[in-house]
Amino acid sequence: MPRVTIRTGFFAADGEEEVLSEYLCDWPGCANMAAHVVDVARELGPIYVVCHEHAAPLKKRAPKPGSS
Repeated sequence: MPRVTIRTGFFAADGEEEVLSEYLCDWPGCANMAAHVVDVARELGPIYVVCHEHAAPLKKRAPKPGSS
């Protein structure tokens, strides 16, 4: 999952430069901010994250809890 970090050029009261960091959607060709974790590996943490737009179709395909 790509992580984007932007240095703002502004400094906080403690003298540290403010830095903004976000993860981008893992959907091919999408540059939206990631908002939903789709898959997790215990050793690695989140390994697949998507934006709101791409999470909607995945939720529709997911099996309902308790159904077999």
